[in-house]
Amino acid sequence: MRSRLREGFGGQGVMAVVAIVSALAVAGCGLHGSAANRLSSGSARADGATKPASNALVQTVEAMDPQLTAALLEAVAVPGPAAYRRVAREYRRVGILDQAHEYFTRAVKLDPADADSHEGLARIWRDWGTPHLGLGDAYRAVHYAPDSPSAANTLGTLLQALGYTAEAKEWYGRALSLDPKAWYALNNLCYAAIMTREVAIDMCRAAVMAAPDAQAPRNNLALAHAAAGDLEGAKRWFRRAGDTAESHYNYGVTLMGRREYVQAAEAFRKALELDPLHAQALVRIRQAERAAAEGGRP
Repeated sequence: MRSRLREGFGGQGVMAVVAIVSALAVAGCGLHGSAANRLSSGSARADGATKPASNALVQTVEAMDPQLTAALLEAVAVPGPAAYRRVAREYRRVGILDQAHEYFTRAVKLDPADADSHEGLARIWRDWGTPHLGLGDAYRAVHYAPDSPSAANTLGTLLQALGYTAEAKEWYGRALSLDPKAWYALNNLCYAAIMTREVAIDMCRAAVMAAPDAQAPRNNLALAHAAAGDLEGAKRWFRRAGDTAESHYNYGVTLMGRREYVQAAEAFRKALELDPLHAQALVRIRQAERAAAEGGRP
């Protein structure tokens, strides 16, 4: 099942993949830090570990966000799993994951078979960088909703975050069998193929065609080109992914794989310019500059 990489990195094709994967690997799917997520959640993104919000911030958001306010009022007037689930989703939408976790938990306490809430809890544990704590909820979600492509995909993202890529692929495949239009599962299969050093360009291109407006598939297609040794193709698709800190950072990683350290440092500096808080870009600039000066490895 595993295909060999085409040569193209001057004999360093496999090393380039290792460099890309080590720099961009999902640590909670997401990949999560500030690195862009190459996995797709379906209805929610996973951007890495999120710190619990302060009470002041929670109160401010509750007062200023009409959708969240309406959901909270409904939960007070008509408490129950559905109302709590809605509140949890609104808290997740505004990025307050600790409150979202609390309301999803309230929902499953009242309805242990609430697959949507179990899936919501699994995603939050994943986004906090602790996917192992969400596996139970993820398996409960697919148990109570065996026909849900979203639940199958979410379980796949947790398994991939834990390094079980083969098992993750099976669940992404199941999501696609349940919904052939589930582009997010196809995108995740694309990224999983990159992780297992397969030539994934065709699969990743299909994900882009299925979701032409989504950034993650374009980013993954760029990674697939880079892993196959096509740096120009990678550069083109990173640019199409948008003039973002992550697109420049990812391009810099591909250049590191080719040992083009001067150009890599320039790409990382551009990423840092666009996102001054991008700590990994700063680390990579130093690595690239040191490697360029020494003529060796980073």
